Amino acid sequence: MGYRSPSGRPAEPSRPRRPGRRYAPGIRPSPRPGLAAIAVAAALLAACGQDRPTQTAGPAPTAAAAAPRSYSAELTTTDGYRYRVTVAVGAGSATGDPTACPGAATPGRAYLPVTLTVANVATDRPAPFPPVRVELTATAGAKPAPVLVRDATATAGACTSSPRVATLAAGASAVFRGNSPAIDEGAAAGRAGTIDVRVSETTFTLSAPAP
Repeated sequence: MGYRSPSGRPAEPSRPRRPGRRYAPGIRPSPRPGLAAIAVAAALLAACGQDRPTQTAGPAPTAAAAAPRSYSAELTTTDGYRYRVTVAVGAGSATGDPTACPGAATPGRAYLPVTLTVANVATDRPAPFPPVRVELTATAGAKPAPVLVRDATATAGACTSSPRVATLAAGASAVFRGNSPAIDEGAAAGRAGTIDVRVSETTFTLSAPAP
């Protein structure tokens, strides 16, 4: 007959206890492997963050210089010669283009680089060079000021507002570079007037705003 508890229910048989782990003197049990791995990973991440080199900002990139603005028109003379005339105006600076009739630096003033190209449209015959002149017209009715240019192939040539070459070969062109007269450095677009290319004995005019 088995033992019964005071409540009258049969008592559950006792379960044998598992013997506990024993360690040699002076040795402590290690923490659970999962917690140890987490602790090591956190320490490594912290160390990596501390050893990361400090990044310093470099110099700000400079804006590229604005490309010259080009304007073109065709000229046909009474004797049937055809030309393509192009004027390009660059951004103003203290002296303008330093290689072609530069201006004298003056506080608050700027010079605009100017490039004039005259091309012979005909590819089957040469053409005489037209009598062009380049000027800056500041305001309507005012006397234009000469824009001094020089033949790009003659670096020691004289600066003039009425460049010339003897003849334009078939399909050939002539290029002249120079600078406008001084204008206000802070002038808004078109406020300083226009760079005008005119041809004597014709009504031809090619205008580009300045600056």
